[in-house]
Amino acid sequence: MKRCVAIVTAFLFLAASAGAFALTNEEERQYGKEIYLEIARSAPINNDPYISLYLNEIRVRLESKTTMPFPVVLTVIDSPTIDAFATIGGYVYIAAGLIANCDDEEEVAGVMAHEFAHIKKRHIAKRMGKQKYLNATMIATMLAAMLVGDSAREAVLVTGMGTAQSMALKYSREDEDEADREGSILANEAGYGGLGIADFLKKLRAGGGDKLYPQYLLTHPYHESRIINLEKMWTRKPPSVDTSLFPYIIARAKVVQDYRSRGLADDIWVRRYARDSKDPVAAYGAALYHSLKGNFEEAVRIARTINSPYRSVFLGEIYVTASRFPEAAGVLKDATEKVGRYYLARAYEGMGRTDLAATTYRSLIPYAPSYPEIYYRLGMIEGRTGNEAAGHANLGRYYMYKGNYMLAKTNFEKAISRYGINSRESTELMRLLDSLEEKKK
Repeated sequence: MKRCVAIVTAFLFLAASAGAFALTNEEERQYGKEIYLEIARSAPINNDPYISLYLNEIRVRLESKTTMPFPVVLTVIDSPTIDAFATIGGYVYIAAGLIANCDDEEEVAGVMAHEFAHIKKRHIAKRMGKQKYLNATMIATMLAAMLVGDSAREAVLVTGMGTAQSMALKYSREDEDEADREGSILANEAGYGGLGIADFLKKLRAGGGDKLYPQYLLTHPYHESRIINLEKMWTRKPPSVDTSLFPYIIARAKVVQDYRSRGLADDIWVRRYARDSKDPVAAYGAALYHSLKGNFEEAVRIARTINSPYRSVFLGEIYVTASRFPEAAGVLKDATEKVGRYYLARAYEGMGRTDLAATTYRSLIPYAPSYPEIYYRLGMIEGRTGNEAAGHANLGRYYMYKGNYMLAKTNFEKAISRYGINSRESTELMRLLDSLEEKKK
């Protein structure tokens, strides 16, 4: 297994002093957004719709089974590290490498549910006060460095912060135990069972991840007691939710990771498909390999052989990538999966059916904070079709979630001028603009 970095769930600030007051909900929300904007600027946001949209379906499933103090914003970081963490204000981050190194959806759901529990119990906010000894930039920079596996940068940052052991770099043991317990209950209620986080911790333990970082940087120490306590709570059972797409998500994460790191120098998926052409996951991996290489005819040929209910989604993506938009729309017209709807919108856009493209993109707006490309494409369509106010508003949201303050501000201001200062839309945009101005200060 590649280097296993501890699941970075803690936040890099001093514990609140004895006389400090707890953060208000609004302060927590604002501070969480500040950290998000800094991370968006310094860490690459994953731009793969399969991974981002699929993980957000897990998020929606978990959120539906609990009451959170804030809406959860899930962001996937384009990094091969095996990390996940939550910040204040409802922000959760997952490195793409975590997906590539999971065996099943239950593990990912278990990790996410654990992070949800930290947010729900407000473990982070309770350790902070209005006295902030480290600003959002420093916190986010350290977290981003850990996410992307920049060990040299981490070392410099840690050295610059002084004696790290004197800082509250990790949750208390009580916080972790509570997050394990509450997170496993949530995962079980969502249909995954309660052992996903235990399975993941055992995997990291076996990979020696707890020896790769100094102890003061380990925010999820892999104590055997945590695993034992979880296994005492739950009896293993198969998930009651449909997880049949997840093996393809794992394959995709591995293919894309290889493509970005080495340019797909190794055709392992093609060889796996040659050994067993009836293996649908191997067939998908091989089809994706050829698509990324630009071998579209071979990619289509293999994709047509995939014995899977998701075959039309896989074919649709290949057709869109090859600019064969009518064929893509034909196979995707009945798609219900979010990623299928996204590529259907892309197909409509490519065909010049901007009305249908815009309607389809709008149906995906709840997922846009995690996959900002939706905001961008909808904004460009609205701008081209004369709805300039909505176009600038969505482009502003796109740049905000990408961490580009200046372009976000410019587009929000243009949208406000076109909507009119007293409009309902402008009120919301001015709130977003105020948050950017506060961050700039």
